[in-house]
Amino acid sequence: MARDDIEQQTMEEASNAYLTQPTAETHPSKSAHTSLRQRWAHTSAKLKIAVIASCGTSSTTSQYTTATLTSNSATWTTTTTRTTAALVASSSTTSATTSASPSPSATPDPFASAMQGGSPGTISASFIVAAAQSAVSDQQTEYRSMKQTMFSTGVTLQRRGLNTLDNITWNPSQDSCWLTTLDTMKNKPILVANWSYSTGAVDRSGAPLAFAGVSDYKSRYAAFGNNPLGVRGNANMDAFMVNVIKWLTGKSDLTSQRVVVAHLPGSETYWFPHESATRTWLVSKLPNVTINNVTLNTGSQADNRCDGALLDACLGAGKVDLLILGREQGPTAYNGSLVMNAVLAAQARGIPLLYLHHYRDANDLASRVLDYLSLSVTINYWNKYGLNAFDPDIGLPFSPNALDVVSTLLTRLETGNFSSNWSGCAVNVARNFCSADATFMAEFGNPAANIRNAIRALDQSNTAIFRNSSRYRMERMLILLGDKYRENITYPLSKTANATAWYRAYFADHVAYIHRDNTTLALSLGTFAPTIPVTVPTISRLVSVDTPLTGTKDYMTGLYVIPGRTMVITRVDNTTATVTFGLNMVRDTTWVFQEPQGLDRPYLVSSPLSKLTVNNTIRITSPHGGTLILHVDAPSGATQTVSVQVDGVITHPVLRSVTNATEIAAFEAELKSTPTNWVGINMDTLILHSRLNHFNQSMKNYGNVTWLGQLTWQYTIKATYELAGFNSASGQLSLSPEVVNFCASRSWDCVGSQHRRDVVQHVISDSRAINGAGTSGNPFDENWPFDPIGWGETHEIGHNLQVGRHKIYDDRSTEVSNNLFPTSVYIRWNRSPEGQAAKKTRSVGIGQTAFGYLQAALNTSDPFNAVYTNVWANPAYAAQNSQRLMFYRQLIEHARHYGTGLGDGWGFVTLSYLQERNVAAASSTWNVTTAIPLGFSLYNTSYPSSISGNDFMVISTSFIIGVDMRPMFDTWGVSYTAAASAQVASFSLNPVPKVFFPMRDIISPVDKVGAPLTINSTTIYSEPS
Repeated sequence: MARDDIEQQTMEEASNAYLTQPTAETHPSKSAHTSLRQRWAHTSAKLKIAVIASCGTSSTTSQYTTATLTSNSATWTTTTTRTTAALVASSSTTSATTSASPSPSATPDPFASAMQGGSPGTISASFIVAAAQSAVSDQQTEYRSMKQTMFSTGVTLQRRGLNTLDNITWNPSQDSCWLTTLDTMKNKPILVANWSYSTGAVDRSGAPLAFAGVSDYKSRYAAFGNNPLGVRGNANMDAFMVNVIKWLTGKSDLTSQRVVVAHLPGSETYWFPHESATRTWLVSKLPNVTINNVTLNTGSQADNRCDGALLDACLGAGKVDLLILGREQGPTAYNGSLVMNAVLAAQARGIPLLYLHHYRDANDLASRVLDYLSLSVTINYWNKYGLNAFDPDIGLPFSPNALDVVSTLLTRLETGNFSSNWSGCAVNVARNFCSADATFMAEFGNPAANIRNAIRALDQSNTAIFRNSSRYRMERMLILLGDKYRENITYPLSKTANATAWYRAYFADHVAYIHRDNTTLALSLGTFAPTIPVTVPTISRLVSVDTPLTGTKDYMTGLYVIPGRTMVITRVDNTTATVTFGLNMVRDTTWVFQEPQGLDRPYLVSSPLSKLTVNNTIRITSPHGGTLILHVDAPSGATQTVSVQVDGVITHPVLRSVTNATEIAAFEAELKSTPTNWVGINMDTLILHSRLNHFNQSMKNYGNVTWLGQLTWQYTIKATYELAGFNSASGQLSLSPEVVNFCASRSWDCVGSQHRRDVVQHVISDSRAINGAGTSGNPFDENWPFDPIGWGETHEIGHNLQVGRHKIYDDRSTEVSNNLFPTSVYIRWNRSPEGQAAKKTRSVGIGQTAFGYLQAALNTSDPFNAVYTNVWANPAYAAQNSQRLMFYRQLIEHARHYGTGLGDGWGFVTLSYLQERNVAAASSTWNVTTAIPLGFSLYNTSYPSSISGNDFMVISTSFIIGVDMRPMFDTWGVSYTAAASAQVASFSLNPVPKVFFPMRDIISPVDKVGAPLTINSTTIYSEPS
């Protein structure tokens, strides 16, 4: 079952009182008496709508002003005889005058049906916007009432005309959390941090420290990130907590209250003796209070009287006015289901809940309570958010959870009233970005991003949002509004030529939701995928996959979710492995701001990753569809087999073995017949996700899939990772003999876990990359057909592997040091028989150009700065890349020529990566013993955490090659500090001559690299032919 199915079942088991109305004493707010249906159908002159309100009898139907809800060509009409203004939501005031004509049968409420079923049907986008804005207005009214109760002093303050309790100070401590709401209309912030006790300064993060609201049972609750009754604030904080209890109980007089205190940390803990402190606080603030059914010496009673199995009895022993609950799961036996059932039953009986978190995370009990309250926690250890002279008139918003901002955004979407002229947009490596356009960000970018993050957090947590009619009201309305906008989307769209449609389409993608049974579809999916005919039948399939030895295995199932059709997925194994699933791995490659038609497909087509637990069934309906991917974590102990049953999908081409003839034949046949647009090659170390047309081109380039797979393993993976000195659990990656010998001679650990590389690299071959033609990361994306020996592939993987300590002049080498990987691949390829027939070249003539820079500098008054200016000074993206790469290429030739036992010189690169990772791994144990073998003897008293790339490289090259490399660095205009110079001097090595190794291009093999040329004004450059 999905998360909300399980929770709903638990609630129903707890009490049949779920649908009962609360008492006026407990819930004095008029709005709390309104039934769910009435809340959505309640009067609003602004909405100019009317719906039939139930008066408690099925035989009486009130008729109101005609309301017509239009969605495309469909309409829904209710005949009425009263004006909209006469409507009221409360059943106590629905004495309508019925029509003289016979009453029609009750007409289903399309809006209520949409909110409960997740299909917008015939309702219009305008209707949803109006309903949402009316709900925001109600929330503002309720929030204002809540704040008036909680921050009341009982005395009118003439200076502001309000009886506001201010000057509240509270340090929750580092062992606390701040809260986030997952349901913007259920929870309302009541304390928001204004101070950081870590920095001792004003804080404007807006981190909520406490929320309050009304639960699914219509009972009140409040939740705090720590226990203000045990971790006390000032007197005004105490007064605030008294007011919170007044709001929770609905009583202005707190005499003789009966309170149950459970699962607070007590005497069994050293750091958190909260339970006795809480009882002491209650006794001092609530006259004649009864705690845990103890009336005498109630403050000094034993801890844990109502924990665990005792809680339900404590709550059922007579009238209880308040339950105070913590997250402590000991010291007695703990049963989370038992405790939570007691809490839910109490809430169902109208008992308010005060949840007081403590410590830095959410354990099982905290997770259950927070899930029920639609809250999450974030550790407060580092920031120590708190309150310092907090004034609610300043520190709390007018609308809870920025709902006023949401309302304004909806108005703009409805009217098309966006005012950005896009002047703040800027191009970065070919792509247009608008995050610096202040108007756009204020009107759409920031509020839409906040909505997107909240919606995707719910999606990730497997929340079947439309199966719980009492939760996530605003979120459901936003999703339905996106559904309505999506119905009219046809790609591509321009932000200037199709402004209103562009904004609505972009918004629809921000609120796309898949944990549901219904969704709407765009008229097309643009460049992402073709339309799959409705006649294509779906299948059911059992997917089984072995867990990895270490890390996470990403597994392409070969199954494809059709847009708009429901997939049902159930985990049917009994293993302990952690499994998540998601649709697609495409990153943010929709260039939405590009002109003339940047929005050429949906934005964010990859779903959040959701956990798949044993025997849990999840239903998914996606507006975009896509490939189904499992992510399986290595369990402790032996390898296990995970099994997942999937129903309602189709297949798409995925190949797992590039040597199995039967699999290859089936794969190639499916390439010709698939209605999808995506192909996968699922190897142990690399997974290719390719557009169909791109993959067909890759096949054409290399003839057959077996050869393509062999080259991918040999060059894209093995040659690349071995150059960086990595090993793997499979044992398929190895170090060269030269590197092994060097490691042994210096007592380096070159096979430890710091050198393990079991991460699967994903490659996305799509119509666009995140930026430019290709963008690094995992996955990395490229806008060209995959090429296993392509420069771009290992260039992007090289970005993933490069380290800051190898970058000369920091970011000036970001697009340089990574190019050692494709350079090595090209050289290896050209050595192979196949490469001999199809040689690659790169930067032809760069040798002579670079030598010319070095030689010309000798004729200036400052050769060092002359070379620096020509090679390194330009901060522009990828400036002087070939010349800068030649510097690194010369290091390799220096290693070959001057080093001992370094073979063709490329072993230096491997050793420098091994050295860097060993230095990083020793950060917590750094001393003389670790520093000296790694070449950092003079840094033995202080770990070189901030050492620059220049300093690290001059030390590393000298230490590994065995010559003093400072003259070479000087010749190339590469500076280094006195500390680094002293370290190199301490090696007592011979200084390397100032020479240049001539070569025709950057990938010249050893036999095409000439003897070293002395760099002086008379040397004539020549290179092997």
